[in-house]
Parts: sequence; structure tokens; C-alpha cells
Amino acid sequence: MSFIFVADLILYLILLLPAHLIAWWHRGWSNFLPWYYMIIFCLARVVGGALGVHDSDSLAANIIVSVGISPLILAVDGLLHEARSYRHPSQRKFIGWSFIILTHVLVAAGIALAVTGALDIYEGHPKSDSLTHWKAGVGLMVVAWVLVVLWAGFSLHSSQSEKGAAGYQGGTTLLQGVFITLVFVGIRVIYALIAVCTQRKDLSSTTGTVAVKAVLVFLPEALAALSMIFVGFRTKNLRRNSNKAGGSYVLGTAV
Repeated sequence: MSFIFVADLILYLILLLPAHLIAWWHRGWSNFLPWYYMIIFCLARVVGGALGVHDSDSLAANIIVSVGISPLILAVDGLLHEARSYRHPSQRKFIGWSFIILTHVLVAAGIALAVTGALDIYEGHPKSDSLTHWKAGVGLMVVAWVLVVLWAGFSLHSSQSEKGAAGYQGGTTLLQGVFITLVFVGIRVIYALIAVCTQRKDLSSTTGTVAVKAVLVFLPEALAALSMIFVGFRTKNLRRNSNKAGGSYVLGTAV
């Protein structure tokens, strides 16, 4: 039995409750995406963990480990959208939602390619283009992550904020959470791309060493999820207080 499946099962079962609470606190059209995808990510990890605990060679469990980072990419993308909606409430909604659609298309295409390619290889019946599809799928997820990083960086520009907005400080805290989470997501997706491109068994999330699974698979995902949960709790009153000017939402301080 692989320890990573046990750790996934325990950690994400615990995180499901706070994820649901934050989804309720942050409910709203501009706010539901990050917490919706966080819940999906936790559920996927719980299912994968349960399958892996029962059978560490489970095909479904190992596929979930391989491509299960995708909901977390969409979650941090949604968190950025929520941050922008508070920091720059008069922005054109079309621009923000267009970026959301773009990242969803990239991630969906990445999942489809990666899963079909990985399934053929894991089942022992690889086709001539299976590995290419797998690489392309993971590559698209990396592209989606890079675009979110660039969009987050652009969001720091003075033209992308209104300091007088009631939710500006809370939105800034969310944006801080975006950058922290992106670091851990980046480690995970770049590792995945290197692993699938090199096809080294010691780097594989399935056959790799315990150190690889812990440092490059479990920890980046766990720290990314915990970072988002922490920021969600720090801004739990943001929706309610967004109508009040001058609220203080600084990471690590009381609200």
C-alpha cells in the first residue's frame, strides 16, 4: 500500500468540510468557481486515495494521481477571478469570463489527451501516438498554469485595480493567496511534464521513489490546497463586508 494514497484519503477528507464552508461564505457568481473546484479536487483525491488503499496498482487511482491536478489549476484560476472582481469591480465582465473559458478549454483538452494517452500506456497497449497525446495533455496544463501566472501578474498593474473599492483589501488578500498557491501548483505541473517527457521510472508518480511521491506529488498539492483554504478562511467575511469601505484584509491578520 502506497503511503500517498493513505495521506490523500485522510487529508482531503478533512479538507472537504472547510472547503464546503468557504464555498458558502464566498457564494456568488464571481466567487463560486475556486471553491467549487476545490471541492472537486478534494473529492477526486478522496476517491483516488480510497481506490489506492484498496489496491495500490489500481489503474483509476494512478490516473487520478497523474492528471488530478487539473481541478486545482481551475480552482486557483477561479480564485484569481474572485480577487479581480473585488479589486476592480468596474472591470468589463466579458474579459474576466473570457479568460476563465480559455483556461477551461485548455485544461479540458489537456485532461482528454493525457487520460487517453496514459490509459493506453498503463493498460500495456500503447498506440503509436499514446505517449505524444499524454505529453501534449500535460503540456496544455502547463500552458494553462503559465497563463494564470501571467494574468495574475497583470492584475498587479495599477490599471487593474480600484483602491477605493470597498472590497479592494480583501481582493488583495485573495490575490496574495493566488501567488502563493501558484508556486505549489507550478512545482506539481512542471514535475508532471518532466516525468512524462523523460519517462524515467524513478520520477513516475506511479513507480517513483517515496521521496519523489512525497516532495513532488503530495506536498505541492497539499500545500496549494491548504494555502487556498487558509486564504478562504481569512476572507470569510469579505462578501458581507464588501459594502463597507476600509475593511482590513491582510494575510495573517484578524478580520
